[in-house]
Amino acid sequence: MSKTFTIQDLLQYYPKYEEGMDLNEAIVQNIKKCSDDFHALLMENKTLNRITCLRDLDISLQCFYENAKGLLKEGRTDSLNIFGWYLTINDDFSYAKDKLRGKTINV
Repeated sequence: MSKTFTIQDLLQYYPKYEEGMDLNEAIVQNIKKCSDDFHALLMENKTLNRITCLRDLDISLQCFYENAKGLLKEGRTDSLNIFGWYLTINDDFSYAKDKLRGKTINV
């Protein structure tokens, strides 16, 4: 019995961060959880791992977390410090949603 992967499944990995939010420990931990969980999903599922836009998103999530963690450690928590990475995450999620729209992926 196979399960399908949908856009809704993808969106559960979107970090709880919005434009203008200053970084704090809870936000960084949420980004880490989203990144770790999405990476684990791709490593466990060969079908999803073959989809280029999802692998690109995985890399973006990992970079978003690493940069957020570094900024928090340095005390640079202003939202402008993470803004470029936030835009990258938005673009990559949007691109993946567009690629998955209307498709049924059996995992």
